[in-house]
Amino acid sequence: MGTHGRGPRGRRACLGAAGAWAAAVAVAAYATWDAWQVEYGSSYAFFGCIGSFGETGFGLTAVASALLGDAYEVTQLAVLWGVPSILVLAGSLMSAVTGNGAVVGRRVAGLLVLLAIAGPVSPSYMREDGCSVMPVLSGEWFRTVLSAYGPAQSALLGSALLVLLATRTAQDTWPSGSTGRRAAAFAIDYAIIAFLLDLFAVRLSGVQYGLLNWFRVNEPASLLGAVAAFQYSLTGLTAGKRLMRLRVVSAGTGHRPGRSRAAIRALVFPALVCVPEFGLVVLLVDGLWATADPAARTLHDRLAGTRVVRDLL
Repeated sequence: MGTHGRGPRGRRACLGAAGAWAAAVAVAAYATWDAWQVEYGSSYAFFGCIGSFGETGFGLTAVASALLGDAYEVTQLAVLWGVPSILVLAGSLMSAVTGNGAVVGRRVAGLLVLLAIAGPVSPSYMREDGCSVMPVLSGEWFRTVLSAYGPAQSALLGSALLVLLATRTAQDTWPSGSTGRRAAAFAIDYAIIAFLLDLFAVRLSGVQYGLLNWFRVNEPASLLGAVAAFQYSLTGLTAGKRLMRLRVVSAGTGHRPGRSRAAIRALVFPALVCVPEFGLVVLLVDGLWATADPAARTLHDRLAGTRVVRDLL
């Protein structure tokens, strides 16, 4: 039954949802405006800077330093380029077109919350003397992170809440997928690759700035690192996926993908991150694609004709 058959209550609900989506877009756009003020304006002060000083990096292992470095770069680029508001707008359109806003709303809200958390957490904070980096998870670090929470983070969390309000009565017919497990598997595989690169290539240049930066500044070593990442991902049965009980299958047959499909899929990460600036943008688009995909498949899943499923064995 269409909207006109729902009566006044149904129409009011639709108008309320549309209003919540519109408000979520506006609030998310404010986060970008505030980030631009911090980046180029004079009304705000910088809370931290990205990078590592000395061999201890962020005060944890090089793996944790690399993860924070990449999180900072991706988060900054996403917020400055208006990704939060674009994400909310795309979510509202997908909700209207598919008639299923429940899963889309949860995915959009989850990404907004993730951006709000990563913003204050990921920079490398300098001590007052300006010559050393605060150790991560220290009391001083926690106090600085709390003080770094600002209007942009509040706007992202507010936008997430509005999205959830807009979709609280929406249908839920899409499969929820394994987005949480995929994220955990990616984090595990990321840590393994970062550890191996730092272990064998530390004399050339460490990975404390993040893998994205490491691939760009280490031309000879980047080629070896890209080959290693390709070989590691080729089978689709990485350590992260094994631990999270996931496996890659052909979207058409449900069986193990052929060599050509597996190769296309495995080439995505090393090929993209080796391209300065443009690679990071495509990497963002690749991941964000899963937000509007019914099966939560990334863009490289679509291109390779594969999908990630739970391994129930």
